[in-house]
Formats: sequence, C-alpha cells, structure tokens
Amino acid sequence: MGSVYFFSYFQRVAVPGTVFNEIQSDLGITAVAVTGLGAIYLYIYAGAQLFVGMAADRFGGARVLLIGGVLMCIGSILFPLSDSLVALYASRALVGVGASFMFLCIIKELDALFGPERFAAMVGPVLFIGYLGGMAGTLPFERAVEGFGWRRSLLGVGVLSGVALLFAFVVLWRVRGIVCKGRPFSMRVLVEILANRAVRPLLLCGPINFGIYFVIQSTLGKKFLQDFIGVSSSGAALFTFIMAGVVMVVALFGGVFLRLTGERRKPLILLSIGLTLAAAVLMFVGVKTHASAGVFLVAYILLSVSNGFGPAYVATIKELNRPESVGLAVAVYNCLAYVAVALLANLSGLVLDGFSDRATVTESGILYPPQAYATLFVVLMVLSGLSALCALLIPETRGQSLWRASEA
Repeated sequence: MGSVYFFSYFQRVAVPGTVFNEIQSDLGITAVAVTGLGAIYLYIYAGAQLFVGMAADRFGGARVLLIGGVLMCIGSILFPLSDSLVALYASRALVGVGASFMFLCIIKELDALFGPERFAAMVGPVLFIGYLGGMAGTLPFERAVEGFGWRRSLLGVGVLSGVALLFAFVVLWRVRGIVCKGRPFSMRVLVEILANRAVRPLLLCGPINFGIYFVIQSTLGKKFLQDFIGVSSSGAALFTFIMAGVVMVVALFGGVFLRLTGERRKPLILLSIGLTLAAAVLMFVGVKTHASAGVFLVAYILLSVSNGFGPAYVATIKELNRPESVGLAVAVYNCLAYVAVALLANLSGLVLDGFSDRATVTESGILYPPQAYATLFVVLMVLSGLSALCALLIPETRGQSLWRASEA
C-alpha cells in the first residue's frame, strides 16, 4: 500500500511546484492557471475525503485503495499526454480523485493491525513513505525534467505508478485474510464528529499549519527562490528536496517524540505551529532585507520540522472521536487540510498576478517582484497567529481515547 502512496504524494509535490515555469512557458498561461493545476487536485482530494473515509470504514482499506490506485494511474498517464489546458485540468482532476484514497485506507489498516497502543508510532513510517515520494518530486524530478522534458518524465512516473499498483494488488490478494473487513457506515458518526466541540480547534489549526507548509513545498517554494534570488532551477529544487528530506526524517521518529513527551500530543502541536510562525516571519524579513538564500533555507527547514510532527495531529483527531470510526475521523481532518492547501494555492496565484504589471517576462517564465512575495508572507504570518490561538484550546489526550468525554 505504501508503494502506491509514494506516487500519490509525488504527484502532490511535483505538479505544479517543480515544473511551474516549464508548464507556464509551454502553454503560455497565467500564474493563476498554473497554481490552479495544483488547486484542482487538492479541492478534489479534499472533497473526496469524507466519501473515502466512509468507504474505508465500510469495506476496509485495502480494497478501497486499489480502486483509487487505478484512477490515479490513468490520470497520471493522461496528464503528460494532454495538449490543452482543459485536458490538463481534467486529467489532473482524475489524479486527485485516485490519490484521495491512499492515506485514509492505510490509516484504517494501521488501526486494525496495530491497535491504539502503537497506532501513533506507526503513522510516522507511513508518512515517511509519503514524504519520500514528495522528495522524489523535487530535485530528482527536476533533473529528469532537465534531461527528458516535463512530459516524458511525468509519463514515466505514470507507468511506474501502474507497476506499483500491480505489486500492491498481488500482495494484498495474498494477505486478504488479515486486512480490515470494515463495518456498516452510519451517518450519525459523521454528525458526532462535526458536533464534537473538543475537535473544532484542531480542525482549524491543523489544516492552516499544513496548508502553509504545503503551499511552499509544492507550489511556490521553488519559484520564489528563482524569482527573488535568481537561483537556478536545480538549485531551487535542491531547497525543496531538503525540505522533503527533513520532514521525512522527523515524521519517521514521530513515535519517539511522543514518548519523550510522555505521550502528550499538545506540546508537539504547539511547537509545530510556533515553528511555522517563525518561518513565515523569517521569510517576510528575508524579503524586506534582501537576505541570502541561506536565510530562506532555514525558514524552509523550520516549516519541514513543523510538518514532521504530523503524527501528533493524526493521533489526537483519532483519540477525540469514536475509536471504530478512525477512517472517517481522519477523513474530516484531511478534507479540511487539503481545502486549506487549495485555498492558499489559489490565493498565492492571485497575489502574484496582482503584481503582474511589475513582473518580468523571460524565456524561462514570468519573474514576479519581491513585493508580491512579501505580501504573501504577511498573509502566512497572520494565518499562523490564528492557528496558534486555536491550538491553545485543544484538549490533551495523553494517548487515551476521550471521545465520550469530548461529546459533553
């Protein structure tokens, strides 16, 4: 299952972030149109989460993941073969639908196989596999694009996705006796989750924090460095490659960090948001003072460490809701997280296009002025502050299920 999840995360990071300028130059489109390729994936991904959560709870994660994998592979192959913006959007939407099945289905199987005692610790290795896919979508993908072009490179990725899906099908068929079988879905459970007052602060701060990280990682982090500092394409991709590597390592040891805090989730959540706020401030100050690339690398690393504490968020959302409905509980959280990413991606494109009259058109793409990025980083600072206020209201679970108490 992790091998398919690897490619779903690759798709999130690689397009449009790593090939922003290539797609914009190839099709001659605006920044809003390019960021829209990322946003449409994310809106569909987010919108499908509730359906996928219900399906995983009802039918089990393994079978549902395979269905989504087929859709993702078809979209992954069609995208680089598309010649029009409409076709690119349509195939990208198909990738988003298929990829939306991956994480929740794996979480459902983790809960069934490892139980509450080891659940949080096992989320880290799963995220590690996903972030490894994201890492492949940065510098390694940029090097492939440099050598073979963005269309051929993405076509190759689509074919490899199909190979991974076939591998997953063979393995899951052989172990079908131990995978989760699921149970009937009840709309009452969804109402419980949405009405749970203890969950609401987490449903605000978590998506905001993740959205800020992801819009830098997958949409604008590479382009910003190329526009503001004049870093080469490979040099800028190296920065996002380092981001992916840092978040991957931190996530892998998520269970260790939780044990060091005595299974407290809230300290890691507050630290996570504090790091995001610090990164946003550092990027804003860096633009205003014309700082060197090293300053922005520090900010990118802070964002990565922040997002590496993801297991604390996932464990908390699970422990504040009905234990047997972990798929749907995490689905609600994931839905809002990717809505936040999509909104921020759209907002980023609007901010850049708002300064298009001061942009410079080159053969490699459109270079936006420092004022555009300074404005964007102010928005991220404000959102980080709001996220921090919400996080203060999150109850501490200490690794125990509080769903009955949280109902009150």
